[in-house]
Amino acid sequence: MTDPVPSVTLVKSGEIDDRPPLTSADEALEQTLSMLCSFLSIDDFFSFLASPAFASLARRDTPWITFEIGLYADHTKTLQLIPSSHGLKIADASESGVFENNLWTGDIEDGLMELLGAWVIAVA
Repeated sequence: MTDPVPSVTLVKSGEIDDRPPLTSADEALEQTLSMLCSFLSIDDFFSFLASPAFASLARRDTPWITFEIGLYADHTKTLQLIPSSHGLKIADASESGVFENNLWTGDIEDGLMELLGAWVIAVA
């Protein structure tokens, strides 16, 4: 029996504004996300994005932190994620054709799960 292979990865890629005050739990999560984190399924990934822990760290009024979403099987296939309290922004610099104008803004329930699934298939 083989272990399941993760589908997507997430890693902190940078800061685009001043750091807000962070709790010790926020700092611990930021440190974890500074290393490559993998998710076995798209559902697991979106459960994490919807979690209170991720919201506390990243979903602030002013976007301040960016993440790279990657294809586990090929780390050169990436998207940029910019979270805020107003929603999520996804930028596709490699222009895969999945996202209109290579940019998507909304929230998880606005069809992001389906789009990310389509992106995984398109770039795999």
